[in-house]
Amino acid sequence: MTNLLVGEIWKVKLYPVRGSEQDGVRPCLVVSPNSMNMALQTIIVVPLTTATKDWPTRVNVIINGIKSQACIEHIRSVSKERFVERFGEVSEVEIASVRKHLLAVFCS
Repeated sequence: MTNLLVGEIWKVKLYPVRGSEQDGVRPCLVVSPNSMNMALQTIIVVPLTTATKDWPTRVNVIINGIKSQACIEHIRSVSKERFVERFGEVSEVEIASVRKHLLAVFCS
């Protein structure tokens, strides 16, 4: 497995799931720090969706020219074994916005 870097988007196998968790093989944004990504066998990701909602836990991002949202409310730690293929990356502005929303959720 190649190094997984913060800001990259990967297709990740999220199943099996429970309840209303995000399901299937879907694009996910790597949000864990690179130092953690290199040292551990798990990566913290935020699933992405094109089903946009006007929710405070959603962050707008553009993925390969497609309007999408990072679903902060579905943040997960997943094994590196679940990563299928690299799909793209977000801009510096977008990853900064995602981090800002993560801080708001976990530090409020």
